Amino acid sequence: SDGNEIAKLGCGRKNQKVTISNVPDNLKNAYVAIEDQRFYTHSGVDIKRTGGAILSYIRHLGKSSFGGSTITQQLVKNITGDKDSSGIAGIMRKVKEWTKAYQVERMISKDQILELYLNIIFVGGNELHGVELASQYYFNKSAKDLDLAECAFLAGINHSPNAYNPYSGNDVTEKISKRTKTVLSQMKKFNYVTQEEYD
Repeated sequence: SDGNEIAKLGCGRKNQKVTISNVPDNLKNAYVAIEDQRFYTHSGVDIKRTGGAILSYIRHLGKSSFGGSTITQQLVKNITGDKDSSGIAGIMRKVKEWTKAYQVERMISKDQILELYLNIIFVGGNELHGVELASQYYFNKSAKDLDLAECAFLAGINHSPNAYNPYSGNDVTEKISKRTKTVLSQMKKFNYVTQEEYD
């Protein structure tokens, strides 16, 4: 009403929504195993993990990259676009993120949170977002058709998609293999896959 811009509609982001019912269990479980192992039991903030992240930050004089964010917190950060990461602004952002994560958990179900998260995350390439576009980009198939190794790959690249991009011109084969095996071992550790499936 005052002529101020609230938001700009349309952007360079590419996205293709997928419902949680069309996301294979292996894909959901891979993200939970590597990103937020207590996702189904916490209320938005994983106190144990957050405490570990704070201690690591203090121990390494602010230079630790140990992540303490839950899937719900990552969803909040992706929606709000808040990026302050240092000093008082970084602390305030984190406190707001915790508060919003608790609110989100009270308002919607874990499946709804996971669906939103899997549809909003950056997956690599030229501003590709969401696991459906990731599946098409990396494997030329829909997310619902991904096999276990492909699910583990997608969850594994989540913290830095373009660093693992096989189309980047760099040979990242060994890096991809190592990270995919890390996700698979986490899935086995939390009984999402059997020893035979892991092998």
